[in-house]
Amino acid sequence: MSAKAHFHVVGIPVRVEPLFWITAVLLGYGYGDARLILMWVVVVLVSVLVHELGHAVALKAFGQSSSIVLHGFGGMTFSQRRLDRFRSIAVSLAGPFAAIALLGIPALVLRESDWGNELAIDYVLSGDVFGLWPILWFAAWVNIWWSIANLLPVRPLDGGNVLTELVGVQPARIASVVVGAAVAVYAYTQADGLRYAAFLFGFLAFINLREHRREKQGARAPSAFDVEGPAVPGGGGARPDQRSAPGHGRDRPPERRGGRPARPPVRPVDPEPSPSAPEALLGDLDPSAAESMVWNQLRRGDVPGARRVLSRTGGAVSPFALAAVALAAGEGVDAMVRAYLDRPGGPSNLVPATVAADRGEAEHLARRLLSEGRAGAEAAAGLQTHLHYAERFAAAAEVGELVHAAVSAGRAQTAFDTACSWARAGDAERALGWVAVALDDGFHVPRLLDGEPDLAAVRELPAWSEVRGRLG
Repeated sequence: MSAKAHFHVVGIPVRVEPLFWITAVLLGYGYGDARLILMWVVVVLVSVLVHELGHAVALKAFGQSSSIVLHGFGGMTFSQRRLDRFRSIAVSLAGPFAAIALLGIPALVLRESDWGNELAIDYVLSGDVFGLWPILWFAAWVNIWWSIANLLPVRPLDGGNVLTELVGVQPARIASVVVGAAVAVYAYTQADGLRYAAFLFGFLAFINLREHRREKQGARAPSAFDVEGPAVPGGGGARPDQRSAPGHGRDRPPERRGGRPARPPVRPVDPEPSPSAPEALLGDLDPSAAESMVWNQLRRGDVPGARRVLSRTGGAVSPFALAAVALAAGEGVDAMVRAYLDRPGGPSNLVPATVAADRGEAEHLARRLLSEGRAGAEAAAGLQTHLHYAERFAAAAEVGELVHAAVSAGRAQTAFDTACSWARAGDAERALGWVAVALDDGFHVPRLLDGEPDLAAVRELPAWSEVRGRLG
């Protein structure tokens, strides 16, 4: 195998073996579309290269030249000579943390931003697989989850290199066998998409076990994945046949930084409902992803787009999402009433209330809810609050008046909230009237009357002092 560099990055020679391309294509083959596979391969190339450059730049900071080879199992960085323990650990950790900080976190932040959400929606609705959204998704996945996998204490991954520096070669090999076998079993039992991870970590466990046995027998046990790297500037190439086994009292071999696994051993879990992957990558949309897209489509006023998202959902979504789409499409409030009765606490956001107000159906919805007994009254009160926070103040005040007339408990607070909504809607005189109603119902919180920002215009009315004086 020739060790000639194919190109240089900031003066660092880099060689890419044919197996790197083959493995990358095979890992992305399940995405089906050739354009998606191409984007996947490009992201993998850039990500692995950034990871290895993290090692190389750290080595340069410690005064050493280096070279990089990308091979069928990831990548490897070669250097001129051994470093002390502290610097060796720092160089090992520099690779995965560089990938996480420079590519993984920025891609994840962009993916979960409003702009990323718009990209996801446009991607799903357009039907065109080529775009920035799958690139962001690939970049976040590869650079966060592969980097985390690479920190596992399995030689020759970076976590295994760190463990070797801390406890020695033979104990690190034993740990690699145990951890590698455990990860392999876990990955194999989780999903077909993790079968490569199962193979990789099973193979790493096997070669570490073999090396451990050969070392005990006194035979030379070369490090796993011995490959030939490009010549290190100023120091010659780091070739496998130039190495001696660590721990034998001979010269330590030139430093080599282990590679990245070509599939993560764990699956990502989004902490909150959000579009987690393009439809072309996952098939039917995950319900939480679809719901997030529906809310964003409704915020944009794209009701047909929201319906198309729902049609591609692989499971049940929130009844409020279905009801909000129906209401926005002019199909009435029946679905929204059912949703509120099923979940009187209301939806998780302000979109349903906004849709009801913008369609002129807020008052009608409140009347229907109030006719449904205690659960409906609770839902109507929640609707009033959501309308106010959605800045549909007139609708919130009208619903507040209905709730106040229909309930017997909490009337003072309802009247005060109605006064605030009328004030924000621009009707200070009506708001003052509802302040008086709140006082009649027993409202007695002077600091709210004096400090509530919503009532600022009301406090400027000549009649305010008389109403305020009733509290003393």
